[in-house]
Amino acid sequence: MSSHSTLYRQVASDVAKDIEQGVYLADQKIPSVRKLSKQLQVSISTVNQAYALLEDQGLIRAKPQAGYFVRQGANDEPVPPPLSQGAEPKAVTKIDLINHILAYANERSSENLGSVNLGCAIPDYSFLPYRSLQTHMQKVTRFEMEEVFNYQFSPGLESLRSQIALRMRDVGLRCHADDIVITQGCSEALHLCLSSATQRGDIIAVETPCYYGFLQMAKLRGLKVIEIPTDPAHGISIEALKLALEQWSISAIILTSRYSNPTGGSINSEKQKRLVELARQFDCQIIEDDIYGEMPIDSSVLSKGGESGEKQAINTVIKTHDTDDRVMYCSSYSKTIGAGLRIGWCIPGKNKKAVIQAQRFSTMATSSLPQLTMASYLKNGHYDKHLRSLRLMISENIKSFSQTVQYCFPKGTRLSVPSGGFILWICLPDNVSSIDLLHLAQAESICIIPGDIFSNSDQFRNYIRLNCAVPWNDHVRAALIRLGEMTEQLMLS
Repeated sequence: MSSHSTLYRQVASDVAKDIEQGVYLADQKIPSVRKLSKQLQVSISTVNQAYALLEDQGLIRAKPQAGYFVRQGANDEPVPPPLSQGAEPKAVTKIDLINHILAYANERSSENLGSVNLGCAIPDYSFLPYRSLQTHMQKVTRFEMEEVFNYQFSPGLESLRSQIALRMRDVGLRCHADDIVITQGCSEALHLCLSSATQRGDIIAVETPCYYGFLQMAKLRGLKVIEIPTDPAHGISIEALKLALEQWSISAIILTSRYSNPTGGSINSEKQKRLVELARQFDCQIIEDDIYGEMPIDSSVLSKGGESGEKQAINTVIKTHDTDDRVMYCSSYSKTIGAGLRIGWCIPGKNKKAVIQAQRFSTMATSSLPQLTMASYLKNGHYDKHLRSLRLMISENIKSFSQTVQYCFPKGTRLSVPSGGFILWICLPDNVSSIDLLHLAQAESICIIPGDIFSNSDQFRNYIRLNCAVPWNDHVRAALIRLGEMTEQLMLS
């Protein structure tokens, strides 16, 4: 990032803090471009860029011949969605709806290259380190050609597993390359672990809302699902889970520990320990999805006054506290490096033999070229630099998206305050159907995901999920404004 780019963002951040702390109130005029330029001893161009960024974030608006003014609602904290409700064990009944919505969203997005894709939860191509990866891919195809064309049988490339084992120390988990199995993305890791821990007819516990893939896997395995009440910020209710474990025989608990999809909430270290204790007490296994774990949101970008007290990165995972191998940890590089590489992994503990055997019977081996490329990329130390840049871009996007939704959506709209990841979970007014909104939005080439598919119940019919890992620009901002107008239209219909 250039020094000029850093400077105008710093100016914008300072003015934003003044607005958020109430130094400037709604409809109040802020210093003119020329005045602020003199006060801060920066160029007029720098202040113009800072004010343009604040306009994009929905904090200020320009009045012709009058200057810049604070927007209504710019000082307000977002109201988070309410605590979700649990449900008794039952077979998954929404698989057709899930498949229909995902197919519809993918089809319409691919048909229109000019669409605004706020649905699929993967980062835009421009956010990814594709040039660096291309260099490493060329390197391995030049110097490791024999390895590229050979099978990398399960558990996968040892040098990649060694790099992953080193990174796991960042969350206090000391493991060996031999403990890790490379998979075709996180989805295969989760499915292999779930298959090794359950039998047809078993009950599994999920947070609600949960990643819809958990429901798809449960249906495929013939499992019943019990939904556990979940706080959008702080994750699954331990008390409700304990009651469920006392009442039903639950084989496995499957959940996202850090930065849940779709809420962005996290389970802190103390709660992680209690989950492990419960699993030990009731002799069940935990399948931990940590696919967003390396994507904490930069609290200095989001927090009021720059204080980061409530938004610290969670530096442990559930597996950190596991002493008897009943936690199966799953993750991938799909959300940070590129979904198309299909590089995921799991640490299946005592289920490792069953996981490897199942993988050999199904996919046999994970593609060699992506594994060799990732091993080279990680070994050369590029990943952490990329993560720092990616986290900053995502943090600023989350702020811009959140403030635009607050300003442009109807009164009564509630939205998550994610501590990580790059998605927003939005609760629309009660009488708005998110599926109706999906159809209206698709007609104007805007793709969203309705909340119905994140639960086996109907409690999220008025919710939507938005992907914020897209370049923030006038096109995206206009799409959000239009979504707000469509929501208002559905309220009145």
